[in-house]
Amino acid sequence: MPILIHTADVHLGAPLGWLGPKASEQRAQLRLTLGTVVDLARDHGAALLLVAGDLFDSGTPPASEVRFAAGEFGRLTSTSDASVVILPGSHDHLAAGSVYETHREVFEGLDRVTVLGARGETSVGFARAGIAVHGAAPRANRSTVRQLASLEPDGSFTFNVAMAHGSADVAPAAADDHPIGTAELAAPGWSYFALGHWHSWRRIDAGAAPAVYPGAPEVIAVDQTGAGHVAKVDLDPGGVRVERLRIGARTIAHAAIDVSEAVDARSAEELVAARVPPDPSVVLRLTLRGLVEIGATFDEEALVASLGERYFHVAVGERNVHVRLGREELARIPSQFVVGRFVRLMAARMDAADDEADRAEIEDAVQLGVALLQGKDVLG
Repeated sequence: MPILIHTADVHLGAPLGWLGPKASEQRAQLRLTLGTVVDLARDHGAALLLVAGDLFDSGTPPASEVRFAAGEFGRLTSTSDASVVILPGSHDHLAAGSVYETHREVFEGLDRVTVLGARGETSVGFARAGIAVHGAAPRANRSTVRQLASLEPDGSFTFNVAMAHGSADVAPAAADDHPIGTAELAAPGWSYFALGHWHSWRRIDAGAAPAVYPGAPEVIAVDQTGAGHVAKVDLDPGGVRVERLRIGARTIAHAAIDVSEAVDARSAEELVAARVPPDPSVVLRLTLRGLVEIGATFDEEALVASLGERYFHVAVGERNVHVRLGREELARIPSQFVVGRFVRLMAARMDAADDEADRAEIEDAVQLGVALLQGKDVLG
């Protein structure tokens, strides 16, 4: 039975500015990971390699990225019997002057490589494998057009695969984010839905045919905890099998720490390491919360610099670090405000406390309560 390798959202040429000085290294990794996808297709004896949109990060990528992609697809078709089907996406949609028009001769010069829509076609058949692949290429970055609505399976083929680049309505999405309805994913006659646009792995079983977002094969944004995979699809009349294959070189991990527990950057670093073991392949997304004393030596820049030696990259997302208020600052809060009344009530309880431990506990409660009443997120 034929095998498909399904990828999407490679985003060759992405600027990746959020990675700072590591951006160029990760751009190079995008290329290497596409090469890994090609190797998988060859090594598994795949009949088809499907790219469900956003092969390129823009409609006008550097020519070097186009040449690289073409070279990889040419390497696949010259060393195996596999064919390649590319569906333009939202970033690299079909439009006047876009990559699939300006570099048409490059793609047309490749043996057994089809760009759906480049010549107006919405389907291509592979008689030897018994597969027909269908897809209506996006023609704008945003659109309300339902790509799957215009497609119909071809009964003369054993297997019919639909490709689409957009957002399925199993999750909230804007109306113009290339909508894909679950009713369309439940339509009869299809063997598999090869989807793209969402950058994390997700499988949708709306009908008889599985619908899969493989996610970006490599990390391209700091919130992509499910990136780094491709789908290996075994087409069988008795039931399609989908396997999630890990190929990405980088992963995203999240650590949230309470800086109240850290006296300095070093101790904060150890808190992070306890949650996410140091790994040079990990992009660390860091959340900082809590209260620090006035004059504390906690230094966020020093923490990030130190962690940067232990992870591929460190990105600080949420920051909800606040300074503890002294007795004088607390006393200056007007009593007509709820927070002021709270402070005075707790001060009375502190004065009536029997021992130092009770007073310390009430003091912590005062600090947290004041921060929360002021709308600060110190608890997470």
